[in-house]
Amino acid sequence: MARKKKHDGFIKANSTINLSANTVRPALDEMVAEGKCTEEQRDLIWWFFAWCKENGYTLAKSGSEVGVSSTTVYRIWTNSYGASVDNVCDKIATYRRISEGRAQIMDTGFVETSLAARIFNACNAALISQTIVLLYGDSQIGKTRALTQYARENNHGQTIYIRLPASAGVQMVAKEIARACYVSPKSSFEDLRERILRAIGANNLVIVDELHQVFMSYHKNSQIKVLEFLREIYDRTNCGMVLCGTHVLRSEIETGRLALSLEQLRRRCTHTIQLPSKTSKADLVKIADRFGLPEPGSDEEEIIKDMIHKSGLGMYIKFLQASSRLAAKREEPLDWSHFIHAYNIIRKLGGRQ
Repeated sequence: MARKKKHDGFIKANSTINLSANTVRPALDEMVAEGKCTEEQRDLIWWFFAWCKENGYTLAKSGSEVGVSSTTVYRIWTNSYGASVDNVCDKIATYRRISEGRAQIMDTGFVETSLAARIFNACNAALISQTIVLLYGDSQIGKTRALTQYARENNHGQTIYIRLPASAGVQMVAKEIARACYVSPKSSFEDLRERILRAIGANNLVIVDELHQVFMSYHKNSQIKVLEFLREIYDRTNCGMVLCGTHVLRSEIETGRLALSLEQLRRRCTHTIQLPSKTSKADLVKIADRFGLPEPGSDEEEIIKDMIHKSGLGMYIKFLQASSRLAAKREEPLDWSHFIHAYNIIRKLGGRQ
């Protein structure tokens, strides 16, 4: 097939999609402005683009998924399609219902605890009100697990989740955001910033997890640059935003040495949520029930308390998973004895009697 250059990509039916979000989103906004599609159709087309990018589809695969040609898909995404998009949008709507229904059937092992429900509500509030929400909490209580699950359930173009790496300076943060927005990170910071701002819109929720990392390993100028970059994204796109971190983040923003410099960001944070430091017994029982286990007895409770105190909620879930595998290997119904056995094995490996 002959290659035709268009915008920032090529029409390559059998290669992964070479279009960036900063090209597609403005093109779809132009279609609305020109009366070629409704806002609802624009959002549907955007969902389909994000879905295809996330799943690594080729243009040919993207077209075949909804029963149209790769050329049609490409032209719609770049506002160069001459015909009505009504029929294509109807096909995408049907495809979306089926695809999302299948995705919900897949078991991720996630249990919506009271903490997760609170985090979900915070994310929804930030998205709907187009404001910044600050989430604070101890390490290992399930913040990241809940945020990634929210992003998974509300993704494909809507939720942009970024987890800050260690030693995160502004250029590294920009590259992480670009990847999450389906924008190529291979560019100068100035160019990357503009691409990111074109790729994010008012219907997006940007979640920045582990934001305290910026205060733990980088010098003053980089800390301010990262947080001011996030503020600029919020100001220029009108997106919703959730900033999440440990108590280090809260103390630095509110009373730290950079508090005065971060005043503009702090004033934009309409909601500040302090998460509980401990997992409730009800949540522990709910998680165990997901694995088919009854409420733990006193012996199991002591082990679980010790486990969560030292290693967090994630370790509890890992032990339940290990217990489930052990029971399956023995061809036995899972009960708490498998949990205790798995716990004792790890104790012995660690030299604890």
